[in-house]
Amino acid sequence: MLSDLRFACRQLAKAPGFTLVAVLTLALGIGANTAIFSVVNAVLLEPLPYPDSGRLMTLCESPQPGSNIPFASGGAFMDWQDRSTQFQSIAASHGDNRNLTDAGEAVRLSGYEVSSGYLGVLGIAPVMGRDFLPAEDTAAGDNNVTIVSHDLWQTHLGADPAIVGKMIHLDGVGFTVIGVLGPHALFQDDSSFLVPSHIRSTPHRQNRDYNYVVDVTGRLKPGATAARAAEELTISKEATRTLYPVFKQKWSVGVISLHERIFGNVRPYVLTLLAAVGVVLLIACANVANLLLARATVRQSEIAVRVALGATRRRIMRQMLTESLLLSVTGGIAGLFLAMASIRPLVSFAKIQEISGSSVSLSPAVLGFTLAAALATGIVFGLIPALSASSPNLNIQLKEGTRGSTVGQRRKAQALLLVSETALTVVLLVSAGLLLRSFYNAMNSNPGFNPDNVLVFDVSISDAKAPTIADKVRSQQLLVERISALPGVSSAGICADAPMNGGNGLGDLISREDRPETRNDQDAMFNSVGGDFFKALQIPTLSGRILTNQDDTEKAPKVMVINDILARNLFGKEDPVGKQLHFKGDVWEIVGVVRSVRQVQLDYDNAPEIYFGRTYFPWRSCIVVRTTVPPLTLAPEIRSAVHDFDPDLPIANLKTLRSSVDSSLQVRRVVLVLLGIFAGTATLLACVGIYGVISYSVAQRTREVGIRMALGAGRWQVVSMILAQGVRLVIIGLVIGIGASIGAGYIIAGQLYNVSRADPAVIAAVAVALMTVALIASWLPAIRAATVNPSIALRSE
Repeated sequence: MLSDLRFACRQLAKAPGFTLVAVLTLALGIGANTAIFSVVNAVLLEPLPYPDSGRLMTLCESPQPGSNIPFASGGAFMDWQDRSTQFQSIAASHGDNRNLTDAGEAVRLSGYEVSSGYLGVLGIAPVMGRDFLPAEDTAAGDNNVTIVSHDLWQTHLGADPAIVGKMIHLDGVGFTVIGVLGPHALFQDDSSFLVPSHIRSTPHRQNRDYNYVVDVTGRLKPGATAARAAEELTISKEATRTLYPVFKQKWSVGVISLHERIFGNVRPYVLTLLAAVGVVLLIACANVANLLLARATVRQSEIAVRVALGATRRRIMRQMLTESLLLSVTGGIAGLFLAMASIRPLVSFAKIQEISGSSVSLSPAVLGFTLAAALATGIVFGLIPALSASSPNLNIQLKEGTRGSTVGQRRKAQALLLVSETALTVVLLVSAGLLLRSFYNAMNSNPGFNPDNVLVFDVSISDAKAPTIADKVRSQQLLVERISALPGVSSAGICADAPMNGGNGLGDLISREDRPETRNDQDAMFNSVGGDFFKALQIPTLSGRILTNQDDTEKAPKVMVINDILARNLFGKEDPVGKQLHFKGDVWEIVGVVRSVRQVQLDYDNAPEIYFGRTYFPWRSCIVVRTTVPPLTLAPEIRSAVHDFDPDLPIANLKTLRSSVDSSLQVRRVVLVLLGIFAGTATLLACVGIYGVISYSVAQRTREVGIRMALGAGRWQVVSMILAQGVRLVIIGLVIGIGASIGAGYIIAGQLYNVSRADPAVIAAVAVALMTVALIASWLPAIRAATVNPSIALRSE
């Protein structure tokens, strides 16, 4: 084996040009695969950094099997906690925003209200201090205790080693710090604090509708399964069925892994990229195999002599495979350095968040993958040349040099490889084209509002400053009025969720009051708005009027504005203004209809939505400001105005609405760019492959070309003949690739937006592009063949 390796090294050293091209081609394919697999490993394969993380589950309410809503009501959580026998423990968390006023300038923090035992479910504990006591999650216990994140402790609490036992103020209320978490301890990595939720001692949090929603996490007992747990809780729900709203009484319980909850949405995109780089690697293999076949022709006399001297076919194959494996390992090492250089830019460009301390890196699993890919690649691209070279026709090759049936067989093998890489390139190009059209369609979809020249930011007026709902609403109105008066501001409003600003929206069910038999039949998002919200976003009013401050008091009649989709769903062509709806146990009058907006992201279709005053939901507050100047230039004035209004009121997440809209397509943009790069690489490799095969063919057909020209064939006839050879192979690859790309369209169907899986325009564009590439790649060899001197060609062999 060592002698084979030494001989392989000598052979590759004798052909530095061939070796360099082959190694670089393999490095490109293996490096891209390693970089993408490092993402796959971190996101999909590595377990969450919690003890026995495979037993951590998210409990969901399910309107129908397989349709899990990844959050639940506080009452449902209590039912599950009381009735489950499959879970070792169950806990709930509810997102919360509070203002920290102990760090000089006030800071708005994101945190969680959690039930007792939350950290225990995850299997972690504070690195300083202690966990919550069960009594601290009850009405009689001390609820004003908090556990802070490592990041908050370092950045705003001065990394005080004696912080445990000290008091900090959240929304003006004193909380005693009882613990500090380790770095990246929670999968919600933006969480700065935990406080007790005391669900069981707070009546409104025990409702089974969506007035108080929680994420429910459970740890299965050893031997228990998610399916059995879901079945048990669904059956046990019968005992409490009548306590649920009518629309939820027939719902079941879903149980999915916590890992699926966190990463499930990105799995299709990541696997698409992994498949794409796999295709690039196969194309690279085909190219190197073609290089080896061409090189085998040059070495056929050498191999024939070795066989004549007694070398067996097995011995020749072993030698050839040793050379291909040496090439692949060298390419793998080069690819590893390429991956190391590209992982950080990839993570930065894709904005892959490091969750729970896991990171994208060259872990042992990734290194193992690279080694396996290199070895498999060496066998894949080396097998056909090895088989071809190990069975020479001694009579022909020792007498006639390069002419013979073996050359014809190699030419067929090269043609087969070229057809294969063309087909694979078509699949990649069509997939990239479909995603490009999807991205274009999404970017050009009408969001229903004008995001240009709009600034958005979050505020949270504390209960200490505004203890009642009326106080909160009045404070919010005054703040919006102060901002509206700033020079450069044309209008300002407030809402619970600005479109595409990171919130998932709020939802509930609604029905026509005059049709009780259809009660709770229509799901709708809802938003509480105030000020000039509709004017600031330029959402058109289609009928009736919009809400005013006079509608926004607890004594005012309950009125709402609905969007055109809900109006159409509930009333058809009737004018809904003046009609009544049943919502959250009350009767509401419709006073206006506005155009629907895309609330979550540009590639999500518009949904039914209702708007009502801040009085009915004042707890989440996002201010929208339309400006007559570039929005960010007003940031200092807005900060100053808010500070003058309340020095303890920080603003958070200040940005332009346009940036929010653009970032809503971030995943699509990343996948499209990367897939486009891989498709472009595949096209380049295919171009090189076509050029190489046609050049090899021309070299082998020099005598034939000379005879044709000696018999009167013109140069353009020769050029046409050579071009036709390349185009014919590409057409065969195109036909096969188009068929395969239709199948690939079904695989990526969930990532397409307003485009057919077999879009004719995309397929036609790919066909034209590849035919152009084929003509360009075949042109130089064809011109070279046409300039052959017939007399020299006839003497060449």
